[in-house]
Amino acid sequence: MEDLKEKNQSADTGDYSIDSETASLISAAIAGKKEAAAKARLRHKKKIIIIASVAAVAALAAIYFGGWAASMGKFLPNTYINGADVSKKNISEAAALVQAECVPKGITVIERNGEEKVFSPSDFDYSYDVFGEIGEIYRSVSHSGWLFSYFNESYYETETKPSYDETKLKRLLTRTSWGSTATEDAKLVHGENGYYIKDEVYGDKPDEKKLAEYVLSEAAKGNFTVDLEEGGCYEDPKIFAADLEGNLDDLNNKFNYVITYDFGYTTEELTGAMVYEWMQDGGTIDRSKVEKYVDSLAEKYDTFMTARKFKTTNRGEITMSQGRYSTGQYGWWTDREKTVEKLLEYIDKGESVTVEPVYVQLDTGYTYRGFDSARSADGDIGNTYIEVDLSAQHMWYYQNGELKFETGQIVSGKASDPKRKTPEGVYSVYTKSTNYTMRAADGSYTAKCAYFMRISFEGIGFHDLSRSAYGGNIYLTNGSHGCINMKKDEVKTLYEMVERGTPVIMYY
Repeated sequence: MEDLKEKNQSADTGDYSIDSETASLISAAIAGKKEAAAKARLRHKKKIIIIASVAAVAALAAIYFGGWAASMGKFLPNTYINGADVSKKNISEAAALVQAECVPKGITVIERNGEEKVFSPSDFDYSYDVFGEIGEIYRSVSHSGWLFSYFNESYYETETKPSYDETKLKRLLTRTSWGSTATEDAKLVHGENGYYIKDEVYGDKPDEKKLAEYVLSEAAKGNFTVDLEEGGCYEDPKIFAADLEGNLDDLNNKFNYVITYDFGYTTEELTGAMVYEWMQDGGTIDRSKVEKYVDSLAEKYDTFMTARKFKTTNRGEITMSQGRYSTGQYGWWTDREKTVEKLLEYIDKGESVTVEPVYVQLDTGYTYRGFDSARSADGDIGNTYIEVDLSAQHMWYYQNGELKFETGQIVSGKASDPKRKTPEGVYSVYTKSTNYTMRAADGSYTAKCAYFMRISFEGIGFHDLSRSAYGGNIYLTNGSHGCINMKKDEVKTLYEMVERGTPVIMYY
């Protein structure tokens, strides 16, 4: 039994091995099959990728060209014109939007004090038409790049200028109230307790010419909020309180006085602060500055040898010349040199005084100063005067505006003789005499009168003279030597009423 068992075991362990060549062929066959399977799978994958790619490209192309087609006729996304967003707007819509954005609700003008004034565009015909230019911008857009517009912004500015009526805008600006406070420099002011500094003032009243020019220029640029301060439309102070602080003690110690010039109806004050400005190095006064000040007073207040407006009794308003003679005429005439010398004396004393200018005085004692009560801002004749209409041979005397005397019974100088014709002009009654003897300058005649009122150094005056007739046209061929002849009782009445210095206005 054991032999049989061993024999069977020996049969189960037979030799099944193959040779190496056969094994290699088998391995190669297996590897080939695997490689073929892999290549087949790769070819299949590539086919899928190609099909997918083609499909994707076709889809993208469809999207791109579809988007391109859809963008036509409109502005691309992220497009701005003059700051207005015109994305996906057609030309008309974009133009309307830009115009709406660029035509303001009003032009706002900001004043120095922060107040604002708004002017409606319709008040000066403001308009802004950019339709044509919007069309030009649209035609410059490349719609093939529509896709990139989602990632990039495009900005355009039109070149069209707004249209408006400049004359209307200028009129609108000039008729508007622009503040009431003028700019002032800081100044040294004299008060009850001496000098003090008055601070500078930044006025709110602009230069209206600069204002109009600035607003117009800004409107032309399309700027609708205009700041007048930035535009330089205000005048700033040139002298500030800090600039004057160093002078205050000197003024209060040495120049604490006021010299007042009295002109009857008004005064002019020369303060120590003003004199302080005339000081030169070394502490002396600049005489030229004193002369300039006196000249300014004379030019402002002198009336001698000036033309005047005068309202006549019967002939309305006329303009009167001074008259043909230069001596003895009416009005105020400053002796500038003597006034300068007196002013230097007042400054040297350093005291407050009220004085008059020194008026020109002749060797005869006549002083060129008018009738004190007649002086005013409106003239120097006043409402007390003698009026003579030489053509009508009529005389009036007004006292404080009330007619006190009149006569048509006078005879003036012989009009047909230039040497004897009474000269028209503005004179004054500067002497009054009774029982007076008149003598011609050439000694050709003498005449006595009871009453004589001289109005010029050449001898012209009012006096009585016995005549057979007065008034009318007697003066044309049988007039006086230049005086005004009157009846004795009438000249007596006038003589007793009229003061010396009374203005006399004579005209043809």
